[in-house]
Amino acid sequence: MGRVFVDLKKQVDDSYEITIGSGFIADTVKGFNSGSDFFMIDDNVFHLYSDIMPAERVYRFRADEHNKTHESVVAVLGFLFRGECRRDGRLILIGGGITGDVGGFVAATYMRGISFVQIPTTLLSMVDSSVGGKTGINFRGAKNNVGVFAQPKHVYIDMDFLKTLTDEEYLNGVAEVIKYGMVYDADFLEYLYENRDRVLARDTEILDYMVTRCCSFKAAVVRADEKEQGERALLNFGHTFAHAIETDSDHRIKHGFAVATGMYLETDYAVKHKLAEAKALEDIGRVLKAYGFDLTYDIHDKEVFFGAMTADKKADRKGLTLAIAPKTGTGKLVKNISIANVTEYFTGS
Repeated sequence: MGRVFVDLKKQVDDSYEITIGSGFIADTVKGFNSGSDFFMIDDNVFHLYSDIMPAERVYRFRADEHNKTHESVVAVLGFLFRGECRRDGRLILIGGGITGDVGGFVAATYMRGISFVQIPTTLLSMVDSSVGGKTGINFRGAKNNVGVFAQPKHVYIDMDFLKTLTDEEYLNGVAEVIKYGMVYDADFLEYLYENRDRVLARDTEILDYMVTRCCSFKAAVVRADEKEQGERALLNFGHTFAHAIETDSDHRIKHGFAVATGMYLETDYAVKHKLAEAKALEDIGRVLKAYGFDLTYDIHDKEVFFGAMTADKKADRKGLTLAIAPKTGTGKLVKNISIANVTEYFTGS
């Protein structure tokens, strides 16, 4: 079992450890057996791994974007209250990014904050959402627009969970892995391209390297900019357009697939406005095509699509902020982009 030690916050008392490996999670879950431990578990995960799931103090959560709401938060708060969870309680979150986002928000707000542990079960949550302390829900059509920064006490990443993912859900996470290469490390992006077959085959050695590398990227960024005031915002590469795609598709397009398309379109936009090199578009397009991601998107409802952009957390009264890759392996924030300019890009008018 490998271990990656990270100090994600400047205050030592709030640092935590990420444990990465395989075959250890059953013992870890059994270790959470005190009366102050409560579990929020993705219902699908509960069924797939029923032999290692706890029987008591469990809230089974149906994890999809339509349940990433304040109603779900209230339901989990009620579960903790009825279970007589106190300030010394601990919430163990077992599932993908949606479970982690909602559960983390609940833990951060119940009794003004109880501790929580992340046990991510999808590739996307392992390499991105479980690390860094972003929690939140969707609000009135805006993605993750209500939430807080709250760091978990520990993140346990067991690669064995990836064996039961569907191909679609696995690819959903691969897109976020590609993102790290495009904005931080051109060699890592090339590695993903050259090892495509092994990545898709879920080769154990490749998975261990990918997940550890991405967690190291994320840890370094969050350590420098926990509250996303600067460098951390580069992790939003592809996400401004992606959130509009997700909303316009009524979340039929999964987050990672939307991010893949968003990365390409945001780079294309940047190239057309002389903000990025043409080779950056060539590189991201080459890798995304290799994995079968769509590079285009047909808008269904312009009002919904562009409304989602203006409601995005990265927008303000001066316009949108885009995280772009001016050249492969580098990231940059471009602020004050008018929505009219982006509308013209998509519609030609």
